[in-house]
Amino acid sequence: MTTETQIAPEPLLDVREVAVRLGIKDRTVYSLAHISSEDPDDPHGLPFMFKVGGSWRARAEDVEAWIEQQATCKTIY
Repeated sequence: MTTETQIAPEPLLDVREVAVRLGIKDRTVYSLAHISSEDPDDPHGLPFMFKVGGSWRARAEDVEAWIEQQATCKTIY
């Protein structure tokens, strides 16, 4: 008899939790997530957001990685 140990996946963040981590409003998260869903290559979106049952979600590790990437990026507009 074999027993498998399953590791519970990390819970997904909702829009509110992403907004808090980024220090922006919920509505801004919705807008930026929509930009990425329309054009994944648009640098103004949030590429880590995805829909689950009609609700936007993100993995915490993806949000943290994106924040680190933005901190090292030197974009001038």
